[in-house]
Amino acid sequence: MPVFFNGQLLVTPTVQSLVDDSQMYNRNPAVGNIVALIGRAEGGEPKVPLVLRSPAHAKEVLRDGELLTAVRKAFAPSNATHGPSRIVAMRVNPAVQAELTLVDGSAGDAIDLKATDYGIWTNQIKVKVESGTTAGKRLTTQVGNAYFTKDNVARSAFTVTYTGAQATATITASNTQILLHAPALTLVATIELSEYGTVQEVVDRINVTTGFSATVTAGSANTATLNGLDAVAATSCKTPTVYDVRADLQACIDWFNGSAEGFITAVRPATASKVPANLAFTYLTGGSNGTVTNTDWDDCFVALESEDVQWVVPVVGDASIHAMADAHVHFMSGVGKRERRAFVGGNLGVTQSSAAAAAATINSDRTAYCYPGLYDYDATGELTLYAPYILAAQVAGGFGGVNPGTPLTNKPLTVRGMELDLKEPADTDFMIDSRILCVTKSPKGDYRVVKSISTWQSDSKYNRVEVSTGAATDFVARNVREALQDFIGAKGSPESLHAIASRTDSILAELARPEPAGPGVIVGDRINPPYRNITVELEGDVVRVEFECSPVIPINYVLVTIHAVPYSGRV
Repeated sequence: MPVFFNGQLLVTPTVQSLVDDSQMYNRNPAVGNIVALIGRAEGGEPKVPLVLRSPAHAKEVLRDGELLTAVRKAFAPSNATHGPSRIVAMRVNPAVQAELTLVDGSAGDAIDLKATDYGIWTNQIKVKVESGTTAGKRLTTQVGNAYFTKDNVARSAFTVTYTGAQATATITASNTQILLHAPALTLVATIELSEYGTVQEVVDRINVTTGFSATVTAGSANTATLNGLDAVAATSCKTPTVYDVRADLQACIDWFNGSAEGFITAVRPATASKVPANLAFTYLTGGSNGTVTNTDWDDCFVALESEDVQWVVPVVGDASIHAMADAHVHFMSGVGKRERRAFVGGNLGVTQSSAAAAAATINSDRTAYCYPGLYDYDATGELTLYAPYILAAQVAGGFGGVNPGTPLTNKPLTVRGMELDLKEPADTDFMIDSRILCVTKSPKGDYRVVKSISTWQSDSKYNRVEVSTGAATDFVARNVREALQDFIGAKGSPESLHAIASRTDSILAELARPEPAGPGVIVGDRINPPYRNITVELEGDVVRVEFECSPVIPINYVLVTIHAVPYSGRV
């Protein structure tokens, strides 16, 4: 009798095998712990997520500005925690690149140059074009004392000669075609470069034209010819003349766009066909940082939707932008299915009562309000007072450097002082009651987070008030959700239900694994396990998964009772 096995109906007697890899999925949590900062900078492409690997890398990309300051603070938040391994930064400035057009000897556009970076600083880039020592051009780009230069920028595409019976022969080349004449006024071949796209193809076509012979220059066989050759007008190629068809203009463009030059990029105008004329050092112009509006901030939040980040900080003290950040993290934690939380801070000079009012206005379980400003050394070694939104970036960096569920409560921050000296418990009680994440000087002399709380004021649920507990809950929700994504489209069968239950159990077991082997975001013991009561129910095409778990809650209070008893004894 035929048998159905592994999706096939087997009729002829045979031996078949099946590898069951249903238990080979990755059981480790796959959700990251990434910090994203949005703010003003002097460098970097605007409104594009820039992944920064270190403070030095951040300096190279962002150059200067509050966003760079915030990134530096986020990379080194505390001596008691690790910093993030990477940070996503977004430049909010609608910056514009500086530009310059090089012209040929006939004043026609030869190369359109544009700065690779964006902003007013790109107006400092200057370009020089000189004759090459032996061929082509010598090109130089420079900013300050840094420069790139290349001599003898030139390229031969192929050579052609005519050995036929006619007394004269010429070749004409343009951006789009090559014309062969023999004799000089008699057209014998029109070669459309759109049809013969590489040098080798053009050479092969020339070589079937009676009397003409062409040879590819070494290394140019696969070079594109359409909009790639230098123009030549009816130039003799009658033997013994061997005419060298050049691509020097494209060689210049390729050098500007290559890895050997780092300041500018080049585009060949549609009509360009000659190398640029010599030019003394000339600066690019038109670079601008732009004027930041709320629309620019909104554009950044929209662009950030495609990034997988968990902590978001707008590096600004504007309450309207704080509201945008809160709306963003709520949207992404719901419809966006990428849970995330925000930290914000006001401007310098905000009073305690004003900070309390700002936190009350936000009133969100996904946004924390950081206070006050902080003192630290700037890049030149000068002690500087920074606004509370820089503190927000530092706190976010702290959360990005620890396992989800780890609080920053009582963790020291790398600061040299605070804008206000908050007193315990009078000031700090007010701050906590107002749902403000504040920092004050500890008895040990360092500066510590008093309590890492959100601005949520509607109730006292741990997952809404405690940032760390909320993050642990997010981590559980997303890891379980992503682990079960593979079951969409599976058969609604008892086997599928058992598989869903098994995978849920495996993921929860990993999430409960204590540090340092695991994240330890849910906790328990034998009597009160970290998770229990996993149920999977199928009704129609809907599977419902339910379970209990215990996200980790920080220890905020240690209460010591001392029982004093009178001494009695006998001598």
